[in-house]
Amino acid sequence: MGNLLNEIAVAQAVNPIGGQLGIGGGKTFWVSSVIGSNTNNGRSPQTPYSTLANAITKVTNDKNDVIYLMAGHAETTTAIAASKTGFSIIGLGTGRLRPALTATTAATDLLNVSGANIAIKNVRFVGAASGCTALLDIGAADFYGENLVFEHGAAPTDAITVPASSHRFALVDCIWRGTAAGPDKCIKFEGKVDDWRIVRPRAHYGGSSGLDDAFLFSSFKMKGYLIDNPIVVAFDTLAIDINSSSAAVGDGVCRDGTFIASTTLTSIEDAFDVGGCAFSQNFVCDDVSKTAGRAPITSAS
Repeated sequence: MGNLLNEIAVAQAVNPIGGQLGIGGGKTFWVSSVIGSNTNNGRSPQTPYSTLANAITKVTNDKNDVIYLMAGHAETTTAIAASKTGFSIIGLGTGRLRPALTATTAATDLLNVSGANIAIKNVRFVGAASGCTALLDIGAADFYGENLVFEHGAAPTDAITVPASSHRFALVDCIWRGTAAGPDKCIKFEGKVDDWRIVRPRAHYGGSSGLDDAFLFSSFKMKGYLIDNPIVVAFDTLAIDINSSSAAVGDGVCRDGTFIASTTLTSIEDAFDVGGCAFSQNFVCDDVSKTAGRAPITSAS
């Protein structure tokens, strides 16, 4: 009962109306695999649904509905379709009690966001041994993700995929952890996406024999983006690979980053394929016994 009361207190702190209305006046739905059932009404923490997919079907488009995933909630699923628009998913709980969505070995994305204006906060995404194609697919504009954890197993090779036209997305204070050999990229762009930001990302792949390709990869002409204060530990080939440009001046910027290679680099310059990305105050190291050096080495005149 104590944990339940704590969760209600958290929800009421966000929404002092008492959990019946969501942020901005929409409805609130509750989900718990511990005490829930999809035959419940899902409208209170005492009568939660058991699956996130079922709760999403109850959302009304663009009414700012909120789905609360209760502490300890856990699902192992082939795919969840976030196809409604204008709503939020908020995980309750801290540490390993925060809600966890775990992929099976089916060849699907774990969570596919195809509705615009969706926010997801404080949720763990857990990879599989094989099959899974992405832990999160950001397939619509104006997505916001905060305090998300991606436990990147042998599959998928790319933790997050971003198709074309998913403009203005933001990832804030998110964590990536390699848990088995196999991961290639934390974020892979599958099309041209403009005006996005990734703020304070933390990626550690020492537990997966290194990140094979890059923390972020794109071959598309994008503009208006920000990569702010990234820390990437144990990359094998590149830290940032943005190998296409649409402007002579910076299309976007990567600033205040720290990147630790898992293998010896010919030069710290080799950590980046800069394309149209401008770099400011980024440091690279390929030897734990040495201080990182600033890259690119050449300064503006």
